[in-house]
Amino acid sequence: MRDAATARDDSDPLADPDLPGTRRDGYVFPDYGGYCFANVPATVGDVLGADVGRPLPADALPDGEFSDVLVLLVDGLGWDRYREREADVPLLDTLASAGRATPLTSVYPSETAAAITTMHTGATPAEHGLLGWNVRLREHGLTCQSLPFTDREGESLQARTDGAVTGGDLFDADPVYGRLADAGVESHAVQAARVAEGPYSEAAMAGATRHGCDSLPELAVTARRLLERSEDPTYVYAYWSNVDGASHDEGTTSALYDAELEAVCGAVERELARVDPETADDTLVVLTADHGHLNADPTSAVDLAEFPDLWRERERHPDGEPIPPTGGPRNVQLHLRDGASAQRARERLAEAPFDARLLTGTEALEAGLFGPGEPSPLLRERVGDLVVVPRERNVWFGEEGRKLEFVGTHGGQSPEEMYVPFVAAGLGEWQRHGEG
Repeated sequence: MRDAATARDDSDPLADPDLPGTRRDGYVFPDYGGYCFANVPATVGDVLGADVGRPLPADALPDGEFSDVLVLLVDGLGWDRYREREADVPLLDTLASAGRATPLTSVYPSETAAAITTMHTGATPAEHGLLGWNVRLREHGLTCQSLPFTDREGESLQARTDGAVTGGDLFDADPVYGRLADAGVESHAVQAARVAEGPYSEAAMAGATRHGCDSLPELAVTARRLLERSEDPTYVYAYWSNVDGASHDEGTTSALYDAELEAVCGAVERELARVDPETADDTLVVLTADHGHLNADPTSAVDLAEFPDLWRERERHPDGEPIPPTGGPRNVQLHLRDGASAQRARERLAEAPFDARLLTGTEALEAGLFGPGEPSPLLRERVGDLVVVPRERNVWFGEEGRKLEFVGTHGGQSPEEMYVPFVAAGLGEWQRHGEG
Protein backbone atom coordinates (compact mmCIF):
# COMPACT_ATOMS: atom_id res chain seq x y z
CA MET A 1 0.00 0.00 0.00
CA ARG A 2 1.21 3.49 -0.84
CA ASP A 3 -0.26 6.70 0.53
CA ALA A 4 0.56 10.35 -0.02
CA ALA A 5 3.58 10.21 2.29
CA THR A 6 5.34 7.50 0.33
CA ALA A 7 8.07 8.67 -2.03
CA ARG A 8 7.47 8.09 -5.72
CA ASP A 9 9.96 5.87 -7.52
CA ASP A 10 8.95 5.15 -11.09
CA SER A 11 12.29 3.81 -12.31
CA ASP A 12 10.80 0.31 -12.45
CA PRO A 13 7.32 0.06 -10.90
CA LEU A 14 7.39 -3.73 -11.16
CA ALA A 15 10.70 -4.25 -9.34
CA ASP A 16 9.21 -3.52 -5.89
CA PRO A 17 9.76 -6.61 -3.71
CA ASP A 18 6.63 -5.72 -1.72
CA LEU A 19 4.29 -6.26 -4.66
CA PRO A 20 1.64 -8.87 -3.78
CA GLY A 21 1.42 -12.39 -5.10
CA THR A 22 4.09 -15.00 -5.55
CA ARG A 23 6.74 -14.78 -8.28
CA ARG A 24 8.41 -17.85 -9.69
CA ASP A 25 10.80 -17.62 -12.61
CA GLY A 26 9.26 -14.36 -13.77
CA TYR A 27 5.65 -15.55 -13.53
CA VAL A 28 3.24 -13.95 -11.03
CA PHE A 29 0.69 -16.08 -9.19
CA PRO A 30 -2.48 -14.29 -7.99
CA ASP A 31 -2.76 -13.23 -4.35
CA TYR A 32 -6.30 -14.57 -4.06
CA GLY A 33 -6.24 -14.48 -0.27
CA GLY A 34 -5.15 -10.85 0.02
CA TYR A 35 -4.40 -8.07 -2.45
CA CYS A 36 -6.22 -9.43 -5.47
CA PHE A 37 -8.69 -7.95 -7.93
CA ALA A 38 -11.01 -10.84 -7.04
CA ASN A 39 -11.60 -9.17 -3.67
CA VAL A 40 -12.72 -5.79 -5.03
CA PRO A 41 -16.47 -6.64 -5.21
CA ALA A 42 -16.51 -7.75 -1.56
CA THR A 43 -14.64 -4.57 -0.61
CA VAL A 44 -17.41 -2.50 -2.19
CA GLY A 45 -19.96 -4.59 -0.34
CA ASP A 46 -18.09 -4.21 2.93
CA VAL A 47 -18.07 -0.41 2.62
CA LEU A 48 -21.82 -0.44 1.95
CA GLY A 49 -22.71 -2.91 4.70
CA ALA A 50 -23.23 -6.01 2.54
CA ASP A 51 -21.41 -9.33 2.91
CA VAL A 52 -20.49 -10.58 -0.56
CA GLY A 53 -17.23 -12.38 0.22
CA ARG A 54 -13.62 -11.71 1.20
CA PRO A 55 -12.66 -8.00 1.03
CA LEU A 56 -9.24 -6.53 0.45
CA PRO A 57 -7.10 -5.87 3.52
CA ALA A 58 -8.31 -2.79 5.41
CA ASP A 59 -5.21 -0.73 4.58
CA ALA A 60 -6.29 -0.53 0.94
CA LEU A 61 -9.04 1.91 1.93
CA PRO A 62 -8.89 5.45 3.32
CA ASP A 63 -10.39 6.28 6.69
CA GLY A 64 -14.04 7.24 6.79
CA GLU A 65 -17.55 5.93 6.38
CA PHE A 66 -19.35 6.10 3.06
CA SER A 67 -22.89 5.41 1.87
CA ASP A 68 -22.07 5.56 -1.85
CA VAL A 69 -19.27 4.00 -3.91
CA LEU A 70 -18.15 4.83 -7.45
CA VAL A 71 -15.83 2.30 -9.09
CA LEU A 72 -14.16 3.44 -12.31
CA LEU A 73 -12.74 0.37 -14.03
CA VAL A 74 -10.25 1.31 -16.75
CA ASP A 75 -9.81 -1.84 -18.81
CA GLY A 76 -6.11 -2.54 -19.44
CA LEU A 77 -4.47 -0.06 -17.03
CA GLY A 78 -1.58 -1.97 -15.45
CA TRP A 79 0.24 -0.94 -12.29
CA ASP A 80 3.38 -0.12 -14.27
CA ARG A 81 1.61 2.32 -16.58
CA TYR A 82 -0.39 3.73 -13.69
CA ARG A 83 2.82 4.59 -11.81
CA GLU A 84 4.54 5.92 -14.91
CA ARG A 85 1.61 8.21 -15.82
CA GLU A 86 0.44 9.08 -12.31
CA ALA A 87 2.25 12.40 -12.05
CA ASP A 88 1.09 13.52 -15.51
CA VAL A 89 -2.61 12.60 -15.34
CA PRO A 90 -4.29 14.81 -12.73
CA LEU A 91 -6.99 12.35 -11.67
CA LEU A 92 -4.44 9.60 -11.01
CA ASP A 93 -2.20 11.92 -9.04
CA THR A 94 -4.86 13.60 -6.93
CA LEU A 95 -6.80 10.42 -6.07
CA ALA A 96 -3.61 8.86 -4.73
CA SER A 97 -2.63 12.02 -2.87
CA ALA A 98 -6.07 12.34 -1.26
CA GLY A 99 -6.39 8.64 -0.50
CA ARG A 100 -4.44 5.43 -0.97
CA ALA A 101 -2.98 3.60 -3.95
CA THR A 102 -2.43 -0.15 -3.67
CA PRO A 103 -1.09 -2.66 -6.20
CA LEU A 104 -3.21 -5.77 -6.67
CA THR A 105 -2.72 -8.91 -8.66
CA SER A 106 -5.27 -9.70 -11.29
CA VAL A 107 -6.90 -13.11 -11.40
CA TYR A 108 -5.73 -15.85 -13.74
CA PRO A 109 -6.27 -15.66 -16.58
CA SER A 110 -5.55 -11.93 -16.56
CA GLU A 111 -8.19 -11.50 -19.20
CA THR A 112 -11.27 -9.30 -19.45
CA ALA A 113 -13.88 -12.05 -19.70
CA ALA A 114 -12.58 -13.86 -16.62
CA ALA A 115 -11.85 -10.77 -14.52
CA ILE A 116 -15.00 -8.83 -15.36
CA THR A 117 -17.11 -11.88 -14.51
CA THR A 118 -15.31 -11.92 -11.17
CA MET A 119 -16.12 -8.21 -10.76
CA HIS A 120 -19.82 -8.85 -11.28
CA THR A 121 -20.09 -12.04 -9.22
CA GLY A 122 -17.37 -11.82 -6.57
CA ALA A 123 -16.38 -15.37 -7.60
CA THR A 124 -12.94 -16.48 -8.72
CA PRO A 125 -12.52 -17.96 -12.22
CA ALA A 126 -12.42 -21.39 -10.58
CA GLU A 127 -15.83 -20.72 -9.07
CA HIS A 128 -17.55 -19.07 -12.02
CA GLY A 129 -15.90 -21.15 -14.77
CA LEU A 130 -15.47 -18.46 -17.44
CA LEU A 131 -11.79 -18.80 -18.36
CA GLY A 132 -11.34 -16.42 -21.25
CA TRP A 133 -12.68 -14.66 -24.28
CA ASN A 134 -12.97 -17.97 -26.15
CA VAL A 135 -14.84 -20.66 -24.25
CA ARG A 136 -15.89 -24.22 -24.91
CA LEU A 137 -19.60 -25.02 -24.59
CA ARG A 138 -19.31 -28.79 -24.45
CA GLU A 139 -23.02 -29.42 -24.14
CA HIS A 140 -23.67 -27.55 -27.39
CA GLY A 141 -20.69 -28.90 -29.33
CA LEU A 142 -19.07 -25.55 -30.07
CA THR A 143 -16.71 -22.89 -28.82
CA CYS A 144 -17.74 -19.25 -28.61
CA GLN A 145 -16.62 -15.70 -27.97
CA SER A 146 -18.05 -15.17 -24.51
CA LEU A 147 -18.72 -11.46 -23.97
CA PRO A 148 -19.83 -10.69 -27.54
CA PHE A 149 -22.01 -13.83 -27.29
CA THR A 150 -21.11 -15.07 -30.75
CA ASP A 151 -19.58 -18.18 -32.24
CA ARG A 152 -15.98 -18.00 -33.46
CA GLU A 153 -17.13 -16.67 -36.84
CA GLY A 154 -19.12 -13.85 -35.26
CA GLU A 155 -22.63 -15.29 -35.63
CA SER A 156 -25.00 -14.69 -32.71
CA LEU A 157 -25.13 -17.65 -30.34
CA GLN A 158 -28.86 -17.15 -30.03
CA ALA A 159 -29.23 -17.56 -33.79
CA ARG A 160 -26.68 -20.38 -33.98
CA THR A 161 -28.41 -22.43 -31.27
CA ASP A 162 -32.04 -21.32 -31.74
CA GLY A 163 -31.93 -19.70 -28.31
CA ALA A 164 -30.64 -22.80 -26.51
CA VAL A 165 -27.61 -20.92 -25.16
CA THR A 166 -28.28 -18.05 -22.75
CA GLY A 167 -25.97 -15.56 -21.08
CA GLY A 168 -26.24 -17.56 -17.88
CA ASP A 169 -24.67 -20.57 -19.59
CA LEU A 170 -21.36 -18.71 -19.83
CA PHE A 171 -20.63 -18.67 -16.11
CA ASP A 172 -21.66 -20.41 -12.92
CA ALA A 173 -22.15 -17.79 -10.18
CA ASP A 174 -24.75 -15.31 -9.01
CA PRO A 175 -24.13 -11.58 -9.57
CA VAL A 176 -23.39 -9.56 -6.44
CA TYR A 177 -26.17 -7.09 -7.16
CA GLY A 178 -28.89 -9.21 -5.64
CA ARG A 179 -26.95 -9.49 -2.40
CA LEU A 180 -26.34 -5.76 -2.43
CA ALA A 181 -30.06 -5.15 -2.93
CA ASP A 182 -30.85 -7.40 0.05
CA ALA A 183 -28.68 -5.04 2.13
CA GLY A 184 -30.55 -2.00 0.83
CA VAL A 185 -27.97 -0.96 -1.79
CA GLU A 186 -29.00 0.39 -5.19
CA SER A 187 -26.64 -0.69 -8.00
CA HIS A 188 -25.96 0.87 -11.40
CA ALA A 189 -23.66 -0.25 -14.23
CA VAL A 190 -22.59 2.57 -16.57
CA GLN A 191 -20.86 1.49 -19.78
CA ALA A 192 -20.59 2.10 -23.49
CA ALA A 193 -23.88 1.17 -25.14
CA ARG A 194 -22.24 -1.61 -27.16
CA VAL A 195 -21.28 -3.52 -24.01
CA ALA A 196 -24.20 -2.55 -21.77
CA GLU A 197 -26.64 -4.76 -23.65
CA GLY A 198 -26.61 -8.36 -24.79
CA PRO A 199 -27.07 -11.77 -23.15
CA TYR A 200 -23.79 -11.70 -21.21
CA SER A 201 -24.45 -8.27 -19.69
CA GLU A 202 -28.05 -9.15 -18.91
CA ALA A 203 -26.92 -12.22 -16.97
CA ALA A 204 -23.77 -10.85 -15.33
CA MET A 205 -25.38 -7.58 -14.22
CA ALA A 206 -28.75 -8.95 -13.18
CA GLY A 207 -29.98 -6.87 -10.26
CA ALA A 208 -28.20 -3.69 -11.37
CA THR A 209 -29.70 -0.96 -13.53
CA ARG A 210 -27.69 -0.81 -16.75
CA HIS A 211 -26.97 2.49 -18.48
CA GLY A 212 -25.60 2.43 -22.02
CA CYS A 213 -23.69 5.54 -23.07
CA ASP A 214 -22.77 6.72 -26.55
CA SER A 215 -19.75 8.77 -25.50
CA LEU A 216 -17.19 9.18 -22.75
CA PRO A 217 -18.66 12.52 -21.56
CA GLU A 218 -22.07 10.85 -21.30
CA LEU A 219 -20.59 8.07 -19.17
CA ALA A 220 -18.99 10.56 -16.77
CA VAL A 221 -22.08 12.75 -16.53
CA THR A 222 -24.32 9.71 -15.98
CA ALA A 223 -22.13 8.47 -13.13
CA ARG A 224 -22.23 11.90 -11.45
CA ARG A 225 -26.00 12.22 -11.78
CA LEU A 226 -26.57 8.77 -10.31
CA LEU A 227 -24.52 9.69 -7.25
CA GLU A 228 -26.29 12.98 -6.76
CA ARG A 229 -29.77 11.50 -7.18
CA SER A 230 -29.20 8.64 -4.77
CA GLU A 231 -31.19 8.45 -1.58
CA ASP A 232 -30.41 4.87 -0.57
CA PRO A 233 -26.83 3.59 -0.35
CA THR A 234 -25.63 3.41 -3.95
CA TYR A 235 -23.00 1.56 -5.94
CA VAL A 236 -22.09 2.99 -9.34
CA TYR A 237 -19.85 0.81 -11.53
CA ALA A 238 -18.42 2.70 -14.52
CA TYR A 239 -16.47 0.73 -17.13
CA TRP A 240 -14.45 2.01 -20.09
CA SER A 241 -12.63 -0.26 -22.54
CA ASN A 242 -10.82 2.06 -24.97
CA VAL A 243 -7.47 2.02 -23.15
CA ASP A 244 -7.40 -1.75 -23.63
CA GLY A 245 -8.21 -1.40 -27.33
CA ALA A 246 -5.48 1.20 -27.84
CA SER A 247 -2.96 -1.14 -26.22
CA HIS A 248 -3.95 -4.03 -28.48
CA ASP A 249 -3.53 -1.84 -31.55
CA GLU A 250 -0.40 0.15 -30.72
CA GLY A 251 1.00 -0.93 -27.33
CA THR A 252 0.99 0.42 -23.81
CA THR A 253 3.59 3.13 -24.40
CA SER A 254 1.91 4.50 -27.52
CA ALA A 255 0.50 7.97 -28.02
CA LEU A 256 -2.93 6.42 -28.58
CA TYR A 257 -2.82 4.59 -25.24
CA ASP A 258 -1.83 7.77 -23.42
CA ALA A 259 -4.54 9.78 -25.17
CA GLU A 260 -7.25 7.27 -24.26
CA LEU A 261 -6.09 7.17 -20.63
CA GLU A 262 -6.03 10.95 -20.40
CA ALA A 263 -9.47 11.15 -22.01
CA VAL A 264 -11.25 8.85 -19.56
CA CYS A 265 -9.49 10.32 -16.53
CA GLY A 266 -10.15 13.87 -17.70
CA ALA A 267 -13.86 13.30 -18.32
CA VAL A 268 -14.39 11.64 -14.94
CA GLU A 269 -12.30 14.25 -13.14
CA ARG A 270 -14.45 17.09 -14.49
CA GLU A 271 -17.65 15.47 -13.29
CA LEU A 272 -16.29 14.48 -9.88
CA ALA A 273 -15.37 18.10 -9.28
CA ARG A 274 -19.02 19.05 -9.93
CA VAL A 275 -20.55 16.67 -7.37
CA ASP A 276 -22.21 18.65 -4.60
CA PRO A 277 -20.19 18.69 -1.35
CA GLU A 278 -22.79 16.84 0.72
CA THR A 279 -22.89 13.93 -1.72
CA ALA A 280 -19.11 14.03 -2.08
CA ASP A 281 -18.59 13.56 1.66
CA ASP A 282 -20.65 10.35 1.49
CA THR A 283 -18.88 8.93 -1.56
CA LEU A 284 -15.87 6.66 -1.91
CA VAL A 285 -14.19 6.77 -5.33
CA VAL A 286 -12.18 3.77 -6.55
CA LEU A 287 -10.11 3.56 -9.72
CA THR A 288 -8.97 0.08 -10.69
CA ALA A 289 -8.36 -2.24 -13.65
CA ASP A 290 -8.94 -5.85 -14.60
CA HIS A 291 -5.43 -6.48 -15.99
CA GLY A 292 -2.38 -4.79 -17.43
CA HIS A 293 -0.63 -5.38 -20.75
CA LEU A 294 2.64 -6.83 -21.97
CA ASN A 295 4.03 -5.28 -25.14
CA ALA A 296 4.79 -8.09 -27.57
CA ASP A 297 6.41 -8.18 -30.99
CA PRO A 298 3.72 -9.27 -33.48
CA THR A 299 6.40 -10.51 -35.88
CA SER A 300 7.45 -13.10 -33.28
CA ALA A 301 3.94 -14.44 -32.61
CA VAL A 302 3.60 -18.22 -32.77
CA ASP A 303 0.95 -19.76 -35.02
CA LEU A 304 0.00 -23.13 -33.54
CA ALA A 305 -1.42 -24.23 -36.88
CA GLU A 306 2.17 -24.34 -38.13
CA PHE A 307 2.79 -27.35 -35.86
CA PRO A 308 0.83 -29.97 -37.85
CA ASP A 309 1.77 -32.85 -35.59
CA LEU A 310 0.29 -30.93 -32.65
CA TRP A 311 -2.69 -29.61 -34.64
CA ARG A 312 -3.72 -33.16 -35.47
CA GLU A 313 -3.99 -34.04 -31.78
CA ARG A 314 -7.03 -31.83 -31.19
CA GLU A 315 -10.23 -33.32 -29.80
CA ARG A 316 -13.26 -33.09 -32.05
CA HIS A 317 -16.79 -31.83 -31.54
CA PRO A 318 -19.62 -34.36 -32.07
CA ASP A 319 -19.97 -33.10 -35.65
CA GLY A 320 -16.34 -34.09 -36.32
CA GLU A 321 -14.90 -30.57 -36.40
CA PRO A 322 -11.61 -30.14 -34.49
CA ILE A 323 -11.90 -28.01 -31.35
CA PRO A 324 -9.82 -24.83 -31.75
CA PRO A 325 -7.76 -23.47 -28.85
CA THR A 326 -9.76 -21.58 -26.25
CA GLY A 327 -8.71 -18.85 -23.85
CA GLY A 328 -6.51 -16.36 -25.70
CA PRO A 329 -3.00 -15.72 -27.06
CA ARG A 330 -1.50 -15.47 -23.56
CA ASN A 331 -3.66 -18.11 -21.85
CA VAL A 332 -4.05 -20.94 -24.33
CA GLN A 333 -6.22 -23.93 -23.47
CA LEU A 334 -5.79 -26.95 -25.75
CA HIS A 335 -8.47 -29.63 -25.94
CA LEU A 336 -6.80 -32.87 -27.04
CA ARG A 337 -7.94 -36.35 -27.96
CA ASP A 338 -6.65 -38.30 -24.97
CA GLY A 339 -3.87 -38.49 -22.41
CA ALA A 340 -1.37 -39.68 -24.97
CA SER A 341 -2.24 -36.74 -27.21
CA ALA A 342 -1.73 -34.34 -24.31
CA GLN A 343 1.67 -35.83 -23.57
CA ARG A 344 2.74 -35.65 -27.22
CA ALA A 345 1.54 -32.03 -27.44
CA ARG A 346 3.41 -31.12 -24.28
CA GLU A 347 6.62 -32.66 -25.59
CA ARG A 348 6.22 -30.92 -28.93
CA LEU A 349 5.65 -27.51 -27.35
CA ALA A 350 8.55 -28.02 -24.95
CA GLU A 351 10.78 -28.33 -28.01
CA ALA A 352 9.21 -25.36 -29.82
CA PRO A 353 11.19 -22.12 -30.28
CA PHE A 354 9.38 -20.13 -27.59
CA ASP A 355 9.32 -20.14 -23.80
CA ALA A 356 6.12 -21.01 -21.93
CA ARG A 357 4.77 -22.69 -18.82
CA LEU A 358 3.11 -25.94 -19.86
CA LEU A 359 0.60 -27.43 -17.45
CA THR A 360 -1.90 -30.21 -17.86
CA GLY A 361 -5.41 -29.15 -17.00
CA THR A 362 -5.19 -31.23 -13.83
CA GLU A 363 -1.92 -29.59 -12.81
CA ALA A 364 -3.41 -26.11 -13.33
CA LEU A 365 -6.40 -27.00 -11.16
CA GLU A 366 -4.32 -28.60 -8.42
CA ALA A 367 -2.04 -25.54 -8.33
CA GLY A 368 -5.04 -23.31 -7.62
CA LEU A 369 -4.15 -21.15 -10.60
CA PHE A 370 -7.78 -20.20 -11.22
CA GLY A 371 -8.46 -19.45 -7.58
CA PRO A 372 -9.77 -21.00 -4.37
CA GLY A 373 -13.35 -21.85 -3.54
CA GLU A 374 -15.68 -24.59 -4.69
CA PRO A 375 -14.79 -25.28 -8.33
CA SER A 376 -17.54 -24.90 -10.87
CA PRO A 377 -18.44 -28.04 -12.83
CA LEU A 378 -17.69 -25.91 -15.88
CA LEU A 379 -14.06 -25.53 -14.84
CA ARG A 380 -12.83 -29.02 -15.70
CA GLU A 381 -14.46 -29.16 -19.12
CA ARG A 382 -13.19 -25.70 -20.07
CA VAL A 383 -9.62 -25.77 -18.80
CA GLY A 384 -8.74 -28.32 -21.44
CA ASP A 385 -5.97 -30.88 -21.42
CA LEU A 386 -2.97 -28.57 -21.76
CA VAL A 387 -2.61 -24.98 -20.52
CA VAL A 388 0.03 -22.88 -22.28
CA VAL A 389 1.19 -19.66 -20.58
CA PRO A 390 3.72 -17.96 -22.89
CA ARG A 391 6.47 -15.87 -21.34
CA GLU A 392 6.76 -13.12 -23.96
CA ARG A 393 5.11 -14.10 -27.23
CA ASN A 394 1.53 -14.35 -28.40
CA VAL A 395 0.52 -17.92 -29.24
CA TRP A 396 -2.62 -18.45 -31.33
CA PHE A 397 -3.57 -19.70 -34.80
CA GLY A 398 -3.91 -18.28 -38.27
CA GLU A 399 -7.65 -18.66 -38.71
CA GLU A 400 -7.99 -16.01 -36.02
CA GLY A 401 -4.89 -14.12 -37.09
CA ARG A 402 -6.02 -10.75 -35.75
CA LYS A 403 -4.89 -11.80 -32.27
CA LEU A 404 -1.46 -12.74 -33.56
CA GLU A 405 -1.13 -9.07 -34.55
CA PHE A 406 -1.77 -7.63 -31.07
CA VAL A 407 0.98 -5.37 -29.71
CA GLY A 408 -0.30 -4.91 -26.16
CA THR A 409 -1.50 -8.28 -24.96
CA HIS A 410 -2.73 -9.90 -21.76
CA GLY A 411 -4.09 -13.06 -20.22
CA GLY A 412 -0.81 -14.48 -18.95
CA GLN A 413 1.29 -14.22 -15.81
CA SER A 414 3.93 -11.61 -16.56
CA PRO A 415 4.19 -8.76 -14.03
CA GLU A 416 3.01 -6.30 -16.68
CA GLU A 417 -0.20 -8.27 -17.16
CA MET A 418 -0.80 -9.27 -13.57
CA TYR A 419 -0.37 -6.08 -11.53
CA VAL A 420 -3.16 -3.50 -11.47
CA PRO A 421 -3.91 -0.39 -9.38
CA PHE A 422 -6.53 0.02 -6.69
CA VAL A 423 -6.74 3.72 -5.90
CA ALA A 424 -9.34 4.77 -3.30
CA ALA A 425 -10.20 8.19 -1.90
CA GLY A 426 -13.13 9.90 -0.25
CA LEU A 427 -14.63 12.21 -2.86
CA GLY A 428 -15.07 15.04 -0.37
CA GLU A 429 -11.44 14.79 0.69
CA TRP A 430 -10.41 14.67 -2.98
CA GLN A 431 -12.36 17.85 -3.74
CA ARG A 432 -10.84 19.67 -0.76
CA HIS A 433 -7.39 18.41 -1.70
CA GLY A 434 -7.85 19.89 -5.17
CA GLU A 435 -8.81 23.24 -3.71
CA GLY A 436 -5.62 23.30 -1.69
